[in-house]
Amino acid sequence: MDTFTNPSGLAGFDEWLSSHVVLVTGKGGVGKTTGAAAIALAGAASGRRTILVEVEGRQSFSRTFRTAPWDYTEREFRPGLWGMAVDPTDAVYEYLDHFYGLKRVQWVMEKSHALDFVTTAAPGLRDLLLVGKIFDLEVRKRPDGRRAYDLIVVDAPPTGRIVPFLQAPEGVTEIVRVGPIKRQARHMREMLQNPRRVQATIVTLMQEMPVRETVEGVAALRQAGVAIGPVIANQVVTPRLQADGSAAIAAMGRDGLQRRIQDAGATISGRTSDLLLELVETHRAQVEQQDVLRDELAADCATPVLTMPLLTGSSFGADDIEVLGDILSMQVGEDGPHAREQLGDDDVQLLIDSARPAPGTDA
Repeated sequence: MDTFTNPSGLAGFDEWLSSHVVLVTGKGGVGKTTGAAAIALAGAASGRRTILVEVEGRQSFSRTFRTAPWDYTEREFRPGLWGMAVDPTDAVYEYLDHFYGLKRVQWVMEKSHALDFVTTAAPGLRDLLLVGKIFDLEVRKRPDGRRAYDLIVVDAPPTGRIVPFLQAPEGVTEIVRVGPIKRQARHMREMLQNPRRVQATIVTLMQEMPVRETVEGVAALRQAGVAIGPVIANQVVTPRLQADGSAAIAAMGRDGLQRRIQDAGATISGRTSDLLLELVETHRAQVEQQDVLRDELAADCATPVLTMPLLTGSSFGADDIEVLGDILSMQVGEDGPHAREQLGDDDVQLLIDSARPAPGTDA
């Protein structure tokens, strides 16, 4: 472990995962759900009692981790790691039972479709119920007084909807003047604006449009009073050539490349030489663009940028997410045995070095 650097500026798990709740968001298609799963695995590996929460009903995690479909019941599917899918219907019934002892009305509401009417007619009620369940998980205690979960990782709505989702409690406090809903909404708002309790992490790709939308998303979340954790750049290409190596190959041209390969005892056609030169240039340009965009993200978002590599296996599953969780962990100075075993120390170091600290942070 001593051979690896820590460029992120974050002092281990305790600083990276300092909030009780990590809300993971991002534009559709950037790997938001993968990022949430990787953070949850890292949290469990750190010894934190962790729960991974799905709020959009897509059952992505049950497929990835090859479990039975997730529901409102919290289930430990790996040592130290629980999972659940929060559904607003179940949240309504739980709320009615908790505050009013009205669980018996569930059958009536199901038969009359009253719940569909309520969640459609009342603005923000659906989001309020989902946030309310996150609040319940965050404040719940075990019999010995410790928190039910040390870390709650939420696969939250995408960036286009995350701020209205988080502002649902505030909207309700403006509409409802008294009663338990008013009190509960106020407590939720206090939780969301306390950085020791909640932080948001945005997952993005190293492309101009997603990066721009990430910067806008970070600004919107800060304006809403939500603390910002590290940005996670997903599908980062691992550098295979140093800049001087790329330049040297390009300077050879087709003929020089063919001669160099022939001197090594092999042969290569002119067409293949052209394709190789094109591949080298494409790779160089992509790595260079990644570096520029990561620097822009760190500067414009004023937060560290962690990276998850582009894995090129024939399939993608839980083992790959363990590797991604390890890579994130190693960028904050912790260990990552799965990444070291699968990728090797050299590639791991290249990926770790791609992290960026927040401006003004001593990396």
